[in-house]
Amino acid sequence: MKVPTTQAIRLGTLFYSIGLMAACAAQNQPDLGVRPPADPLASISEEDVLRSHGTTAYQVVERLKPMYLDSKVDLAPTMERQVYLNGVKLGGLSELRWISARDVKEIRFVRAIDGGVYGVGRSGGAILVISKSGR
Repeated sequence: MKVPTTQAIRLGTLFYSIGLMAACAAQNQPDLGVRPPADPLASISEEDVLRSHGTTAYQVVERLKPMYLDSKVDLAPTMERQVYLNGVKLGGLSELRWISARDVKEIRFVRAIDGGVYGVGRSGGAILVISKSGR
């Protein structure tokens, strides 16, 4: 039987320590209650809106899907995104600040390339907000 050398023991101890520290670091992650869906462009559901603790639709988007607000995500980076509430065009991104999060059922992102499919025309993309009342 071969006896391990001091160098082998130190190396083994080093790897064990690194693994233990990594496991401890993973265990102590704070749970903020805000977990965006795996798909970065997936819609924001009513559950997600509640968990975000945002007071406006803008805060909800900013906390859960900040890439909705960034025009670099799309093929039309020079054009501003348009905001629609229940199919009615409101204007630019600032309009999200006037929509109460309590009234939001779902928020969807439409890329500029898909705008025609959703009837939003050729724009810098759109954010579709569906209210609980649907009106």
